Amino acid sequence: MYTSKSKICTCSALLLLLLILIPFIQGQPGERIRGLVIGHSMYVWSNPFRILFLRDPAFDHSLYPLPPDLCDDDKRKLDRVYYPRTRELLVNGYDLMVFHSARIQHFVPRQIHDLDHAFREEGMVAMNGLSLAWDTAWVPTILSDLLPISEHEGFHFQGYTVDLVRERDPVLTPFLDYGVEKVVGTQITTMVVRQGAVVWGYMRPQNLPWLVSWRPGGTRAGMQWVVAHIFDSWWSEEYNPYGLDVATNMIFYSLDMPLVSDIPARREARRLFTIYQGQKSLVLSMMEWADNLGVNTVPLSDRLFEIEVEMEESMDSYLEQDYPSTISFLNSLSPRVVEIAEEAVRLKDEAMLWIYVSEWLVVSSAGIISGFVLWTLMIRRRMFREVKATRFA
Repeated sequence: MYTSKSKICTCSALLLLLLILIPFIQGQPGERIRGLVIGHSMYVWSNPFRILFLRDPAFDHSLYPLPPDLCDDDKRKLDRVYYPRTRELLVNGYDLMVFHSARIQHFVPRQIHDLDHAFREEGMVAMNGLSLAWDTAWVPTILSDLLPISEHEGFHFQGYTVDLVRERDPVLTPFLDYGVEKVVGTQITTMVVRQGAVVWGYMRPQNLPWLVSWRPGGTRAGMQWVVAHIFDSWWSEEYNPYGLDVATNMIFYSLDMPLVSDIPARREARRLFTIYQGQKSLVLSMMEWADNLGVNTVPLSDRLFEIEVEMEESMDSYLEQDYPSTISFLNSLSPRVVEIAEEAVRLKDEAMLWIYVSEWLVVSSAGIISGFVLWTLMIRRRMFREVKATRFA
């Protein structure tokens, strides 16, 4: 009996692990865009590109939250945990890097040259948010020649709106109809744009460059983007519902991929993907809870595994921007996931019921036995004998 139960628990654990890892197991190389987000540990969690990578299944990402109050030796220790150790891992592992702030002053020369090689010769894309650390981290290195700006002044808080340049490729201009020029930002920086760089928009009323890009010299150089702040409120979904979509188009354009063909449809598909991920997380947590209580969750794991396989197959239509097919599939998927969730909750409740009944029986039995013993000893006093008084002579 113990062996059978152990096998069930082992199978359930393996299936749960497989459900978590299946997107990485089944994904074809190059199918998803892979990004590395690095920056100040207090602010990088809300970086718009990281939020996009979390919600959009077209992306995978890694996060490097770098504490600012560590010495360089301690930061290099963190490199061994978060940052690729070799040039091959850097180039083969990521398509773009997002620098929420330029916190690379602890990098050794080999890492600096690896980055320069990746950006110039391997087509890696960079999204840079300017910060005070730019002067000490980038300027003294060869990486300063990569950026489409030659210098800048430290940012300060001041309101602005964006005036997009209409003559550019349709990366940002499709969002004019959605009011992105009315969104108010909060941080500005004065940038000196290099000759040959492309300015995508200006901050008004300051009339300063807002977003700049170019491809530096190299045999296969990747696009380098610089925003005139550290990804301020203009990119926040709270103030700009289309900030994530702007970021998506910037990435697609940088990687020579087709731009978003239908903005509302992609947003709806992404929303449904987010709902599915939330439902799946709930199901997995309920299944894990039930499994810890000794319930056989293998049938539920099998059903969820089948849905995950179908989900991976439907990813092709999403990556090909066939949004109607993706939305139709996700809408049909939701009732099945809800049914699995309800079954998992039912199994968990049944297991908890038996636990509550068992505990009630144990507590009640202990109370009855204790009361009987107390009544026998203290009231009936059958076990008591009168003690004769003695006295000393």
